[in-house]
Amino acid sequence: MKTFILLSVTFLLLFANASTSNSMVQNSGKTSFISLKGEVVSKGNSVETDGNLHEINIPLLRLMCTNIKSPKGTALILSGGGYEILKMKNEGEKMALFLNSEGFDVAILEYHVSKVPNRNLALADALQAFRLIKTNRNAFGFGSNRLIIVGISAGGHLAARLVQKLGDKEQPNDLILISPTYLNETPINSVFPIVRPPVQPLARLFVSFSANDNKNWIYSAEEYSKTWKGYDGQAMFKLLPDSSYTSQGDANPVDLKLKLPGILKEFLNAQPANPTTTPNPAAIPVQGYAKQRHAEKLALIAKEKFDLIMIGNSITHSLENPEFQPIWNQFFAPRKALNLGTSGYRTENILWNIQNGELEGQSPKVVILEIGTNNVDEKNYPTRHSAGQLAGGIEAIIKTLREKLPDTKIIVLRCFPGCYGGPNPTSHRAILERASDRVSKLADGKHIFYCDVNHVFLNMDGSINHEAMPDWLHPSPAAAKAWAQAMEPLLCELMGDKSLDTEIPPNTAIVPVSKLENDSYNWWERHKDVLSIKDSINPEIVLIGNSITHFWGGEPRLKWADGNLRNPNVPKSWDSLFHNYRVLNLGFGWDRTQNVLWRLDRGELDGLHPRTVILNIGTNNTSQTQNARTNTAPEIVEGIRTICLRVRSKVPDAKIVLMAILPREQKNDHPRRILINEINKQLESFANEQKITFVDIGSKMLDTDGTFLPGLTFDFCHPTEKGYQIWADEIRSIISEP
Repeated sequence: MKTFILLSVTFLLLFANASTSNSMVQNSGKTSFISLKGEVVSKGNSVETDGNLHEINIPLLRLMCTNIKSPKGTALILSGGGYEILKMKNEGEKMALFLNSEGFDVAILEYHVSKVPNRNLALADALQAFRLIKTNRNAFGFGSNRLIIVGISAGGHLAARLVQKLGDKEQPNDLILISPTYLNETPINSVFPIVRPPVQPLARLFVSFSANDNKNWIYSAEEYSKTWKGYDGQAMFKLLPDSSYTSQGDANPVDLKLKLPGILKEFLNAQPANPTTTPNPAAIPVQGYAKQRHAEKLALIAKEKFDLIMIGNSITHSLENPEFQPIWNQFFAPRKALNLGTSGYRTENILWNIQNGELEGQSPKVVILEIGTNNVDEKNYPTRHSAGQLAGGIEAIIKTLREKLPDTKIIVLRCFPGCYGGPNPTSHRAILERASDRVSKLADGKHIFYCDVNHVFLNMDGSINHEAMPDWLHPSPAAAKAWAQAMEPLLCELMGDKSLDTEIPPNTAIVPVSKLENDSYNWWERHKDVLSIKDSINPEIVLIGNSITHFWGGEPRLKWADGNLRNPNVPKSWDSLFHNYRVLNLGFGWDRTQNVLWRLDRGELDGLHPRTVILNIGTNNTSQTQNARTNTAPEIVEGIRTICLRVRSKVPDAKIVLMAILPREQKNDHPRRILINEINKQLESFANEQKITFVDIGSKMLDTDGTFLPGLTFDFCHPTEKGYQIWADEIRSIISEP
């Protein structure tokens, strides 16, 4: 009997699937409904007399197939309504009929909406719907592999979030955003937009707005388009003069009286541009305007040999100005340095200079390369280069330097974070950062070294510090000095001389240093392992810390000093929390805040795009050893604050989760426990001030008298599996947030 029932159920499921496929083909031009589990349902959610859906708790797909025999593709429509209603008639059905007439099958998503909007529920619906359509197109009767997403008003915001979440292999062929709202929104603790294009946009993008719509939404949508194009994607932005459709109204966006339908037709029927095979303009040498300066530098080079050569644009050039001379005289002149920076120059001009004599007969120990901002300047130049073009231009300079100066070490500076128009990031800065990500991968630790000093120019929220960059682009003398100081540890190492920085802070917790203590593993080997695997992991989550983080699990695996793996079995707490995520573990046993700063300055986060960074550091700063002193509570908090600024500068899109230092020592009145309690009070104040997520699990590990609960630590410091499970349970909901 059981066998018969199972066979019957199986037959019914197969029949249902077959019926789904056939009904879609046979009922072209009619509406069918599919649940997000792929099941046929009899009807959709109830549309009110105003043509809208006012409450959706059961998301569905409303399928409308074209009558055209050879469909051009399938469109997923995300209508708007501020996540409170769904404008089904005007932004759903009428858009669907327009796309049907253009030869597209359509699926309208009826996603979660309510009087109390839940955008994350809507995003989950959109992700599930898109993946369902992508993997079941034939079963639904859709006759083409081309897949487009159309988002209108709030649905445009949802569509942009959807594409941001998709992997490279999941992206649609086209993304159409009509008057998208909310793209100007930022997190409470950051000036960076919450919604940004994928770092490798593969779809074609079309964005339109009516000129009389919300000005902030228009600006943010245009910047979104510019960033998409700047990330080497195909993008079109149209600001339309007509005003019949706006994101805040409830009209038909494809009304034939508007210009939008005709423009959409052109976009839908246009063939995607083939990858360009033309030479990269940023890598073709072009003579610049400063011929007299070039001649003067050639004369200097003919007379003298230099040990340090600085190459760049106005940022480097300005070091010759009187107000910057104290910096030059302290950090560069004693190293027999030459300034080859030229205001206004781009990569192509630098290439021309060094191919036309500016390095002739030279063999410096180090070259510092600072270039890029002018390549993406759309205000003062007729052409703007994309991130890929700029990175290619910088790579061409490096290649030329390696050919002409084979024994020279090259420091490539991350493009400085300047932009025009204010402190907050624009497409200008986004393109520079994407180009820098690509350039960071050229560093080999032998001849080419990537150096990121951008934190010295920024506030904690990622905005540009006005005192550091008064015009939002060029460093002030004080900021230029901070740049030189931040670069000094690497520079003096490569020059083979002593540090010229005479103002080392007395707080050792903020002065970057490499390995301090011997331990049961090879510190240097682990750092090398991180650099070798970080890009391939492409982590969604990064943990930064000391042995408490190190011992938990993940990659790179913990090895004994002899190279053997420790704890070959993945701890259950780690697996239960992180099994669905790509995770990089930057925990290093015995590390203090100053060790983390050194590791961050030497590339462990460069080029990555995690959405969450979990920081658990500071406990070892409470120790006194032969190699490092105990820090005070304010010093340790300053060290952690400094790490947070590094993280925000390097991965501005990431949410920072700051862990309170875990309790240590068995008794509550132990001096170290008292110190940790004071640190955590100050850390919580800092986190609240900066609106950083702060998590303190100490109380869950302690009894009422302040002693550790049994079985949670090995040594009143390092958690057992049971202790790690407490940590996992406490942050589970935080890391699961979209």
